[in-house]
Amino acid sequence: MKYRRDTNDTAEPTDSTPLPLPDSGAGTSSLQTPETQGRSNQSLAPNNKKRGSSQPPEGRSTKKLKVDNDEKEPPKESQKIHPALQNGLYAAELFAAHIVRQSVITYIVEDDMIYLWYFDRQDAIQCSGINFVQDLPRFMVLLLAMQRMPYAEWGYNRLFKPVDRLSGEVRVPDEDIGDVDLTFDLKSDKRITHFGLRGRATTVFPVKSKALSALMPTLPHHNPHNPTSELVAKLYWPEEERESEAEILQKVYDIAEKDTEGKVKYHVPEMVWSHKFEDTSTANIRTALGLKDAERGKRVLYIIVFKKLDPITGLSEDEFLSAWWQIILCHYALWECGVHHRDVSPSNLMVYKTSDGRWIGVLNDFDLSSTRDSPSGQERTGTVPFMALRLLKEDAIEGKVKHLYQHDVESFLWVFAWVCLRYEEGRLLRKGRPLDEWLKRHDMIPSQSHKKNWDIAMTCLRIVNMSHADDPSLTLENKDAFEKWLQTPVQSKLPPLNVHLESK
Repeated sequence: MKYRRDTNDTAEPTDSTPLPLPDSGAGTSSLQTPETQGRSNQSLAPNNKKRGSSQPPEGRSTKKLKVDNDEKEPPKESQKIHPALQNGLYAAELFAAHIVRQSVITYIVEDDMIYLWYFDRQDAIQCSGINFVQDLPRFMVLLLAMQRMPYAEWGYNRLFKPVDRLSGEVRVPDEDIGDVDLTFDLKSDKRITHFGLRGRATTVFPVKSKALSALMPTLPHHNPHNPTSELVAKLYWPEEERESEAEILQKVYDIAEKDTEGKVKYHVPEMVWSHKFEDTSTANIRTALGLKDAERGKRVLYIIVFKKLDPITGLSEDEFLSAWWQIILCHYALWECGVHHRDVSPSNLMVYKTSDGRWIGVLNDFDLSSTRDSPSGQERTGTVPFMALRLLKEDAIEGKVKHLYQHDVESFLWVFAWVCLRYEEGRLLRKGRPLDEWLKRHDMIPSQSHKKNWDIAMTCLRIVNMSHADDPSLTLENKDAFEKWLQTPVQSKLPPLNVHLESK
């Protein structure tokens, strides 16, 4: 990868010291612009037109125009990007160009010094600089080593090799069921991709698999009421210290089996298969380099395949309200049984339609959940726009505030209000979305298809606001939070709930 120099500053040759970073924390930037989106036509990558990052936009010349200073103002100098920040953006592009890229190696040249960078989903590692003029032999050894690096050492997974087409079959060996065939649909408009450097880097793609399609009906937690045979694959990098999502879901299924009221069973995702890529731990290179705290915050690649669900945002009016309430009942029942979700957001509230036309709400995405006595890892849990206000304060961000059930209740209400303002008849409004300018205006008007739901959301939020106004540090028992903030203002507004599903 070539590094484009964007500075006119000159510096004296330096010794082997790290390149200073800007205050903005460039090594972990997740900024994306149209000019910095991942570009690749390899397999397992989005179908984007390739263009060198140093090329000018189409139709523009790189030549400077002559300016008459008496008549026109001189052109403004373009804003310079710090080399470390630009390097981070390039690394993010390379990650985005392959769905399971494990690591990226880049370099920055500053005068006669070259600095190697290693990025993975845990963090960035910068090597001391090499003066390729004064220390030419060492530089030549570096080039020789990189020339002979095999495919995997460039950060690619051995099982997900790029080929010339946009989708291809991947076979993952599994100790229990043998080889699992996976064919990803990377051009689907339902895919979810990620642009950034560190973190879980979750991507979701529709997938086909003969082995898993045959396995699905035999699962003990199989849901016969969801008629679809379509599958989706979730690839992500959770912290290894956390209890895995597959382990948490197994506890959820155990709770569902004992559920006689139908609040949990058939209201949780149907996991078909999961696999941990043991050799992808980000601790491996840090241990080899002898870095301090090499095991702290380590991440590993997982893949989980689920039966396909639909987003709750596709519903309106009573259908939306009914599905939302079903998910609240499921969430509360699980919380009381020791499974704490802790990441309520629109993308985690899903639905499916039964053969007789009923919409069933599903509480999805348990990878940030916790169970009794499970390690919590180093991540702050939650999706920021929908987190309880108490969890956004400094002491909470530092991990000094316990995540309570009432915090998830508040998140449900923020999601409710969000959907009412941004969706009309199940479609995202193309313009006039009030929350796009929520810092500038206060006249929030819901969409026509969510007017009644908006009134319910405002009633609930007023109750929450008054509770905090009386006591900012208010802590409620789970039952009190459910009854006062949800059940009392909502239950009388609910449509008839004919959603109890019998076991088959």
